[in-house]
Amino acid sequence: MSDPKPTSPKQATSADSPPDLLAARAGANRPKGFFDLPGVRKFMRNRMAVVALAIIVVFFATAISIMVPPGLIKIDAVTERVGLSKEPGFGRLAAVKDRISHADRIVSDVDKALRTSDPQSSLAAFGYAERTVFSTEPELVEDKLGEVNDKFDALDDAIADYEDALDERDAYLKDIDAAQVAADASELAALSDAVDAADAAKLAQLELLEGEIAELMPIPDSLAYKLRLLLGTDAQGRSVFLRAVYSIKTAVQIGFVTSFIAVVMGGLLGAAAGYFGGLIDHAVVWLYSTISAIPYLIWLIVIAFVVREISTPDDWKFFAGIPLGQTLIPVYLAFILTFWIGPCRVVRGEAMKIKSLDYIQSARSIGASQKRILLRHVVPNTAYLLFINMSLLFVGAIKAEVILSFLGLGVQGQPSWGIMIKDAKDEVINGFFWQIGAATAFMFVLVLAFNIVSDALQDAFDPKHVG
Repeated sequence: MSDPKPTSPKQATSADSPPDLLAARAGANRPKGFFDLPGVRKFMRNRMAVVALAIIVVFFATAISIMVPPGLIKIDAVTERVGLSKEPGFGRLAAVKDRISHADRIVSDVDKALRTSDPQSSLAAFGYAERTVFSTEPELVEDKLGEVNDKFDALDDAIADYEDALDERDAYLKDIDAAQVAADASELAALSDAVDAADAAKLAQLELLEGEIAELMPIPDSLAYKLRLLLGTDAQGRSVFLRAVYSIKTAVQIGFVTSFIAVVMGGLLGAAAGYFGGLIDHAVVWLYSTISAIPYLIWLIVIAFVVREISTPDDWKFFAGIPLGQTLIPVYLAFILTFWIGPCRVVRGEAMKIKSLDYIQSARSIGASQKRILLRHVVPNTAYLLFINMSLLFVGAIKAEVILSFLGLGVQGQPSWGIMIKDAKDEVINGFFWQIGAATAFMFVLVLAFNIVSDALQDAFDPKHVG
């Protein structure tokens, strides 16, 4: 009987190895992908950062869906009247005086349409977004308007009764002192009950009036119309919700374009200054030191104002015949020319450390050009700083846009959170917070998400943060 064939060491190792060990070795030999990088794995373990990143993705997806034709929300839907002035959101009822004012506005608008030379066409064209008059026949509308006016007359009588009861109670309290009131509490109670009854009658008549108006101009039951009024309307009757959502596009455009160009510009200048040193370093340091000597907000205001002033002529047309001053280009320029300084400083300091490392000296010794070393070794090893600074500048651009737009030097011709806050000044004085609340809430969520992601990126990719 012949001896068994000897087994090679490699074969013996494979045969004797358990399946789990073989799988582990196969996995170790597999090329590493993006999600296998240590920094990426550390970032993905931060659940709060992952949630914040998902929120940012939703905001970016919304902005892209608005920008890409046909567009999720068109500018016409944002600027058109969809309801009455300063309607509260979430289906809440306005104050009684505002409800009466809203009813009066609808009656006035419908009556105005009836008084035109072609009332049928006017009634067909009249409406608040999807909410239109129940009929385009002038006779039918005239009859319904008569019923509404009857309810208005009844409401006026109820308001007069309420005011009379209120005056009677006030006159009683004015004529007697506290001791008399305590001695004859029944009289005051009767007067107060009369006021409450008159107030209830007034509210009942108002509800009847609103019921008639709902028949005159039925409220659509569609989801689209409910979304329009989800957060109420502003002083011009425009949808606060649509304006806030459309402003995501403006914020993402400004934040991304500004932060990307500023980071690339500052990163290249900082890397060149830190690596080459000498005259280049002195020139870059002098430039950003000079610009930093003046508060950046002053630079933003001056640059935005200058660009607006030189772009007012009608022959300065850009995309789709829009004047330069009506585009976002002045805002981009104002932010980029000031925001590049931060990335430039941090990258310059990092490049000064990297150029003295052994692998840079080795690259020089084998004859690698200065340009190749800069672009293939120095700049890539400062990439984590660029990502962190880009997220920080994104947030800074959004907040700076609010300031510029509030001063009238920011976004023009389209909604933004800054313009919404500016338009809400008079509304806030009158106790209407829906517009400023919506703009602030949307901005807060996006800025908070970026701050969380920025901190997580720094913890995951900055070599100084270990563990």
